[in-house]
Amino acid sequence: NMLMAIAGIFANGGASYLSRLLGKKDLKTARETTTTAIFTVAIVSIFAATLGVLFIPTYLNLSGASALTALSARKYLTAIFIGSPIIMIKFTLIQLLRAEGSAKEAMLGLFIGTGANIILDPLLIFTFKMDVTGAAIATVIGQGLAMLYYISYYLKKKSLASPGRKYLHPRWSCYKEIFAIGIPSSLSQIMMSIGNAISFKLASAYTDHTIAALGVVSRVFSIAIFAFIGLSIGIQPLIGFNYGAQNYTRMKKVIKMSSIICLGMSAVFTLFFALFPGELIAVFIKDKAIMKIGTQILNAYVFAIPFAGLGMILMAALQAMGKAIPAFIVSLSRQGIVYIPMLYLLNYLFQFSGLIYAMPIADVITTILSFTFVYHITKRLKSSP
Repeated sequence: NMLMAIAGIFANGGASYLSRLLGKKDLKTARETTTTAIFTVAIVSIFAATLGVLFIPTYLNLSGASALTALSARKYLTAIFIGSPIIMIKFTLIQLLRAEGSAKEAMLGLFIGTGANIILDPLLIFTFKMDVTGAAIATVIGQGLAMLYYISYYLKKKSLASPGRKYLHPRWSCYKEIFAIGIPSSLSQIMMSIGNAISFKLASAYTDHTIAALGVVSRVFSIAIFAFIGLSIGIQPLIGFNYGAQNYTRMKKVIKMSSIICLGMSAVFTLFFALFPGELIAVFIKDKAIMKIGTQILNAYVFAIPFAGLGMILMAALQAMGKAIPAFIVSLSRQGIVYIPMLYLLNYLFQFSGLIYAMPIADVITTILSFTFVYHITKRLKSSP
């Protein structure tokens, strides 16, 4: 998560700025932005990989891993950190391609990487008996093949914003735009990891079944979350491009239509989760005690589904428009200022029955905050004639 958060600064920040530049038809600055983002993440990833390998023992000690677990974890993490430059560069490339509307190429690269991973996993783990190291190497090779596909696409000059040596002019003005959106986006990822860790830590005070149920429900709930993430990723280039072109009427239509689609999806997921909580949990685990607790958790999460989805759409809109301060406030509020205090407060007041409502309440509050920002920002915008 930390590696992806670091890469996300340049991937998400660069993607937001790139869409707006393409909307303005400023191709020169767009190419400089692509080049700067890729070059910088390549340099940063080498330092991140080095530090990651050096601090593996420290991380394992802090996580409380047993001697047996620590040995496997060390092997896996070492391979992942060594290959992390490939993983981070690939993540940046796919975000930049999506930003210019090359969704088909971005998806094809994902298929190549995932397909290679699926084939190599059993081969390296079982045939070559490489255990967890094999799993890590399979992941890195898969990511590497995807990265090479994206690089080949850029080298063929099919992209509107193909990077090149002559565009390598790192400027503070470019970094400022990248950091303005990239840092809030990455901060949100980091805070989410911290919030999840706190949630599981508080849940551990009850029973082992509680922790297991929380983990299973997270997987079930991710079905809806991934759908919302896909929608929000899809609309970001459209919003950014139209914002850059000052076609605010079309931009507002994109936000409105995507919000309506999101609410429609939310209705389906809400109904599905409310009617079949036990059946969904049973897909992952059959233990009756865990299923009972999991059903209680999922019932608490259900009412927040529309807010979680709409919140992602509105956050995507803020990022695509380059609204750094509102995006920063919302990111920090959802994962930190609101969510973490809610975890402690509701757990203290109502024990486990309160703990499971921290996330839904945080979603409601921050979605209202996001809506307020987007409403007032878009209200002031008037399209160019």
